[in-house]
Amino acid sequence: MKKSLCLLRHPSIPSEYGGKYLGRKEVSLSEEGVQEIEKIKVKVQEKFLNGKVYLSPSIQCKETFHTLGFPKEIHPELRDELQELDFGNWEGRSFSELAEINLEGLKKFANFSSSFRFPNGESLNEFQRRTEIFKEHILSSPDRYIFILSHGGILSSLLCSFLGLPYSFYTKFKISPSTLIYLDIFHNGQAVLTDLIRIPGIRRSEWPG
Repeated sequence: MKKSLCLLRHPSIPSEYGGKYLGRKEVSLSEEGVQEIEKIKVKVQEKFLNGKVYLSPSIQCKETFHTLGFPKEIHPELRDELQELDFGNWEGRSFSELAEINLEGLKKFANFSSSFRFPNGESLNEFQRRTEIFKEHILSSPDRYIFILSHGGILSSLLCSFLGLPYSFYTKFKISPSTLIYLDIFHNGQAVLTDLIRIPGIRRSEWPG
């Protein structure tokens, strides 16, 4: 049975976080982000509004779900695997700041070495492992239409996994806020990207997360 997936990166957050690495910090949507939801509504295919829904447990994803207008009988499943990267000591810092104090770390991250760990944060190996755990959950699910609302980093990682790309390709994806990505997954596990819709908004960081 073919599965159809709709992946959504949550809408924009306040511009004060622009240019900063944000992983686990709880940040509400900005006014612009709330406005983006109205545009998202007309782009989400109706079949996904009545299918299975998975969310990152972050506040920005919960706010997005409750504003999107899903039927009341749809209860999303919160999955820890859909959280953004844990940047540890990099949280809230900009690329330029980190280039001054931890250039070697940035280079290792850019090379996407699985052994690299953010200081006091998550390793890329752990990040990849939870990507695979969630992917296998989706592949074994009986649901045909699946909506996934999360963050740019983990969605980029999931795209690599579903499309059979090396995880090092992760940094080649720039998933802006309020971007919709549609995938079809066939019974043999092969996936095809069928559509990508970007809702104009404010780009907040030098990072796809």
